[in-house]
Amino acid sequence: MDDLFAAPDEHHSLFFALLPDPAAVAGIQATRQALEAALPPQKGAGVPEARLHLTLHWLGEWSQLPEAVVDGARAAAAAVHAPGFTLRLDHAACFGHGEAIWVLQPGEHPPAAPDALSGLQRALAASLARHRVRLPASPAFAPHVTLRRRATCRLAAQPVPPVVWEVEAFCLLHSRRTPAGTRYTVLGRWPLAPVR
Repeated sequence: MDDLFAAPDEHHSLFFALLPDPAAVAGIQATRQALEAALPPQKGAGVPEARLHLTLHWLGEWSQLPEAVVDGARAAAAAVHAPGFTLRLDHAACFGHGEAIWVLQPGEHPPAAPDALSGLQRALAASLARHRVRLPASPAFAPHVTLRRRATCRLAAQPVPPVVWEVEAFCLLHSRRTPAGTRYTVLGRWPLAPVR
């Protein structure tokens, strides 16, 4: 791990997430491009491929990354035993109030987390609690992949051709945000049990 002692203008956060495989990344980007093609031109670019993810748990934000939290999170993740699963992202929607955030979600309207995904998220929460890693208060789990932030126009909720994602592992990520931008570093990856 690098740069644990941050400058004052740095912000460090930790979160557990699923990272899409190359096939899922290609499908997610194709879906974003198809949505953009049906709307007026948008400012800026969508979420870069290297930052596409589906958050399981956000652990917090700090001016300096606390090693004790990293160690506890790693220990908690290592104690989780859950099966791999197939995730279908087939619903596009818009989050945010002041800021329009385009997202891709699993399930028909209203989107619902598949049982295996919800089970993994709950198992990880329980293991974090056992390892005394406190989770900040947060809304109910609403699984999604962010496609675009600060969009020029809001996106109407709609079904989209499914992106099929074979989920084989979950990861702990460190997000380092500075005036120069945001960078993600994977601090750990834990495989899920193969589907029989």
